[in-house]
Amino acid sequence: LKQPHGARNPQGFDYELWLWEQGVGATGYVRSGPRDVPPRRLTEGGWSIERWRQSVRDRILGDAGDAESRRFAGIVAALVTGDQNVIERADWEVFRATGVAHLMSISGLHITMFAWLAAACIGWAWRRSARLGLPARWDPCQRLPAPAAALIGGVLLATGYALFSGWGVPAQRTVLMLAVVALLRLAGRRWPWQQVWLLACATRVLADPWALLQPGFWLSFVAVGVLFASDFVAGSAYGASAGGLLGHVRKFLREQWVVTLALTPLSLLLFGQVSAVGALANLAAIPWVTLVVTPLALLGMLWPPLWQAAAVSLEPLVALLQALAAWPGAVLALPAAPLWAAG
Repeated sequence: LKQPHGARNPQGFDYELWLWEQGVGATGYVRSGPRDVPPRRLTEGGWSIERWRQSVRDRILGDAGDAESRRFAGIVAALVTGDQNVIERADWEVFRATGVAHLMSISGLHITMFAWLAAACIGWAWRRSARLGLPARWDPCQRLPAPAAALIGGVLLATGYALFSGWGVPAQRTVLMLAVVALLRLAGRRWPWQQVWLLACATRVLADPWALLQPGFWLSFVAVGVLFASDFVAGSAYGASAGGLLGHVRKFLREQWVVTLALTPLSLLLFGQVSAVGALANLAAIPWVTLVVTPLALLGMLWPPLWQAAAVSLEPLVALLQALAAWPGAVLALPAAPLWAAG
């Protein structure tokens, strides 16, 4: 065993910090010789979420045929299990250059959508529980209102999905905010968005103080805070948002520009670059990945052929992103700021 060390290259993965966050204080090797007993995993024969994630990842990649199919299957595996290592480096460079890297793994948007669908299904089934004909004292559906059951079930299933996907910073932030909103609604209270946002931040930092060193923490919470603030300002200035498809499109465009402008200085500070085509790329990538690719990828756990359909649906999107990344000036890169400027 030896103390772990890792290279600290600019914009590179900090392996030593990651080991520290995982509670790993030493690393080593397991070697076996001709007279040694074959090594055996400590968790062999048991069950764990990590083992389940590994099996699902292997099934997604195993169903892929040629190298091109395996390339898109890796993105599907990242959307289902949160394993970003299966995405090829060339694709990651395209995703970063176009500002859509946050969509190609488990994001808060995906978990929120999953929670909304789960709550809708639970509420629909709960309202039809009277057809079972059970006595009121035996039927929980008659003792708990359908809206409350939908809130609780949606948060619990979203938490399970977040745990299965690796429990990353975006997943933790989303689950915490969903839980806070659900608890407030169940208690019949309405807190200002600032208190909900600060409570989620404080809970996340108390659970893992080292999260403050992760860029994902700042990007996630700043993006959510900006969206909260912009929705509040827009609602105060213009009243209730316009209904219908046009109103949703206008809201989506406004939120996209607000988040892009707010995260540009932070992206330059943390990564030394920002995508000039990010707003345009996200206009196409967010609805396509959220409404088409991710549902197919998740439903593939029930019917595996849908994983191939999700991989096929990624091909036109990746082709569009490659075209945008090839534009002159698609990425604006600046030298690292000195400490006094960063502060």
